[in-house]
Amino acid sequence: KTGLKCFAIMPFRERETARSIGFFGEVLKALIAPAGREAGFEVLTANREGSDVIHATIVNQLLDADLVIADLTENNPNVLFELGLRIAEDKPIALIRAKGTAPIFDVDNMLRVYEYDPNLWVSTIEHDRPRLTAHIKAAWEHKDSNLTFMKILRERKIPKEN
Repeated sequence: KTGLKCFAIMPFRERETARSIGFFGEVLKALIAPAGREAGFEVLTANREGSDVIHATIVNQLLDADLVIADLTENNPNVLFELGLRIAEDKPIALIRAKGTAPIFDVDNMLRVYEYDPNLWVSTIEHDRPRLTAHIKAAWEHKDSNLTFMKILRERKIPKEN
């Protein structure tokens, strides 16, 4: 084990009728979690049991996780807000979405987004999982790049924390 933690931000519930109930749970279980583990991360979400304050869990994981995987499917406002917090911290992010999800101007013009097949058949998962693993690894390997969203837009290198 690497000890690295990856926090997955994604919708908890399907809002669009095109998605079956349980779609995002299946994406997490069949695609995100296995690909994250294969890339060397423990994969966490805020969707867990207990009576802790979910907002504190989300904010702390967004700020503290080694990597965040953000599923932009359905352009969920909560996910986009959480993504904004992570981008402002200039920490590594792997962006994904189901094929057919509308692009987001501020994201798609600057950052790589891996598109997975929303059918989630065994054959499509077998195709997507290794590519998603590679996408996650690349996001981690390029974490110190000077070509991050914030560094490009602020036109300067943001100093690293000690």
